[in-house]
Amino acid sequence: MANLQQARWQKLVWNVPYNGLSALLHTSTSQLMTDPDSQALIQALMDEVVQGAQACGHALPPGFAQHLFTVTQSMPDYRPSMYHDLVEKRPLELEAIYARPLAAALAAGFDMPRVRALYQALAFIDRANRSANEE
Repeated sequence: MANLQQARWQKLVWNVPYNGLSALLHTSTSQLMTDPDSQALIQALMDEVVQGAQACGHALPPGFAQHLFTVTQSMPDYRPSMYHDLVEKRPLELEAIYARPLAAALAAGFDMPRVRALYQALAFIDRANRSANEE
């Protein structure tokens, strides 16, 4: 079970910033990677997730976040699944990508304020999307 949790945290290092920001900003990974402000925010979010993982007892490999950041810089233009969910007015995958990791880190004594702010903004958008679907 520990290996599964470790793998989840590793996946979150990429999913938290890129899924969330692509949906929130209606953009692709290439556009995110060409802007210095979004690059700084991505790296800060990645670092926060790495620290959250550590607080929960899952030390990620040294340089893991930077490696993912570098790989993403050379990827073809990509729009993550959360972007498509938003555009198609499907529910956003907020529980697994944001709510559970936030709760786990907080229970371990570590707050992730940037991740929480992104989650709250996405939750607002998700509620608006769901309301629009009900009308």
